[in-house]
Amino acid sequence: MSDNRVSMSKRTIRIATGLALVAVMYMVAVSLLMSGAGATAFNTGGSDSGARHIPAQYTEQCSNGVAVHDPANNAGMVADCAALLASKDTLEGTTGNLNWSADRAISDWEGLLIFNNRVFELWLYDPSLNGAIPAELGNLTELRDLRLNSNQLAGEGPFDGSRLTGEIPTELANLANLTRLHLSGNQLTGAIPAELGNLANLEDLQLDYNQLTGAIPPELGNLANLRKLWLFSNRLTGTIPPELGNLANLEDLHLDDNQLMGAIPPELGNLANLLFLELNSNQLTGEIPARLGNLSSLHRLYLHDNQLTGAIPSELGNIPNLGLLRLDGNQLTGAIPPELGNSPNLEFLRLNGNRLTGCIPRSLRAPLGDAEIELLGLPICATSADRIAALATQIAEHVSVIAALQAQLAEHASRLAALEGASVPAPSPAPTATATATPSPTPASVAGTSSGNACITALAGSGSVNGRWTPDCVTANSSDNRTYYARFYTFTLYAASEVTITLSSTDATPYLFLLEGEGTGGEVTREKGVANANSVTITAALQPGAYTIEASTYNAVTAGDFTLEMEVTR
Repeated sequence: MSDNRVSMSKRTIRIATGLALVAVMYMVAVSLLMSGAGATAFNTGGSDSGARHIPAQYTEQCSNGVAVHDPANNAGMVADCAALLASKDTLEGTTGNLNWSADRAISDWEGLLIFNNRVFELWLYDPSLNGAIPAELGNLTELRDLRLNSNQLAGEGPFDGSRLTGEIPTELANLANLTRLHLSGNQLTGAIPAELGNLANLEDLQLDYNQLTGAIPPELGNLANLRKLWLFSNRLTGTIPPELGNLANLEDLHLDDNQLMGAIPPELGNLANLLFLELNSNQLTGEIPARLGNLSSLHRLYLHDNQLTGAIPSELGNIPNLGLLRLDGNQLTGAIPPELGNSPNLEFLRLNGNRLTGCIPRSLRAPLGDAEIELLGLPICATSADRIAALATQIAEHVSVIAALQAQLAEHASRLAALEGASVPAPSPAPTATATATPSPTPASVAGTSSGNACITALAGSGSVNGRWTPDCVTANSSDNRTYYARFYTFTLYAASEVTITLSSTDATPYLFLLEGEGTGGEVTREKGVANANSVTITAALQPGAYTIEASTYNAVTAGDFTLEMEVTR
């Protein structure tokens, strides 16, 4: 009986002890839930099933009343403190510079922003960090902003900041409230975790300037709130996931400077809010999707230095805000679509290094620039007026040849008649061209140009004129808002010609402008002035069309005499 009583007593003690422990654990759990619920006004969302286990020693250190004030009522902050202490050694690497310590209030720890008694932001740009990204950071469940990138400004090239190594921990996908994740400018390796596609609140993902490999996870297409996706300057391979076309709020997509292959997904044309699309410096093949013309908000489109083939889609001219377009360094063929000139804001265009044919639309001369036009080696497209003028010139040349042949026939007939002693019939008159059918290949006057404007004079061709600057005529192209006297001279070329224009004066310093079109309001194509000189010259190879010379002066409101000389050669 005594043995049984002892056994029962021991069993009773064990049961009582177990019940006491359960009660204590229950009270602690309730306390944690209550303190956690009151720690923040934000919805934590998701689940902590992917959280890394934090050793109890770090929780004990953070409960000393120094690192976290009133730890009994700030369980969430204690948990954040423990996660950071558990991360410290891994993050620092061999340097040991972070001031994170249980002997210092967590509000004084570098790189942290505390809000509502939780770690809200973690920014570290310390150039001495050479460790890895700790998986324990995935336990910071209220974190909104995580930046472990370099302290160099994005887009400025090599970084001088931290050089974290290793892979991106999948545990970061447990940060359900995260809106910004910056890991740029490190030496991270391995694949981009597909689990990052679970960060439903993420708006900004920057993983550029690393050594990441593998394919772009299609799961990133689940990030419905994403506005910026920077994956450039890595070693990514595979194809561009068409799922990225689901990112309806995306404004900035940078996948350039990788090793991506395959075609550009037409689904990218669904990104109505996209401002910047850079896929250059990869190994992309196939044609440029016409659906990219649907990107009505797009400002910059860079597809250069790939292996793209086929024609340039005319639909790209439908993008109203397009300012920068680079398609150079591919294998594109066919003609340059004149529709590209429909984009009123296009200011920079590069097309060289392809296999384009045909001519360059006049509307693209400005965004291409002279250097790019020379690289393309294609002529400027002629307008209807140009073609009519060229045809008229050909007709005039043919008429001249026919007239010369008839003269030779008449001479031969005369000689033959003299040999035979016969009279020579009078030759029929040679055909002549009317003024409208046979325009001169040299400059001719422009009908009505000077009518109603005494400041404008029509030139009839090569030669010189003497003029005088007076207060009656002023420049239309002053760059300093001052008044300068000027005279204007118009002429029309009916064939491509080289024109040399010289303006000389001993009364004032001359300045020359060459304008397109008839009148004083044309676009300036050439200008020339030399301070304190008595003469300036413009020499230009011009296409058929109307032009206006503005003979001006460096000297404001100065009257005086000048001489204008023009020479035209074919």
